[in-house]
Amino acid sequence: MVEATSISDFLAENVAPAQETKEIKFKRFKSPFKVRSLTGEDVNRLRREATKRVLNRKTHQYENETDQNEFISKVVAESVVVPDLFNEKLQRSYGVIGDPEKLLGAMLSAGEYSVLANEVTELSHLDGDMNALVDEAKN
Repeated sequence: MVEATSISDFLAENVAPAQETKEIKFKRFKSPFKVRSLTGEDVNRLRREATKRVLNRKTHQYENETDQNEFISKVVAESVVVPDLFNEKLQRSYGVIGDPEKLLGAMLSAGEYSVLANEVTELSHLDGDMNALVDEAKN
């Protein structure tokens, strides 16, 4: 039998905050990276940003196609709270101006990026398919 619930159980003021944070320490950096979980709205927005309309040559119809590598890069960069990936001094030090996704790629080794991406997907409770996408994106 299903237990009766009240709508008040789902009101924002009665629900624990969805956003979580975590620190990830890499040996090469003096301070840890700090990442935050993403909301469903954040993930949907990033997926839309990584989706383009392309012409299917067989059907001559336009279809939406998501660039999974771009999507993963956007998710990881969006999750990083510390360091501030929009900081001009940080961007200049790595020679990457105005592109937080590329900045992370320049800052981190492939292994470090993989660790960071896995922590972000776990923290945001993204499904198991996301881990497969992370593995694909790093290769």
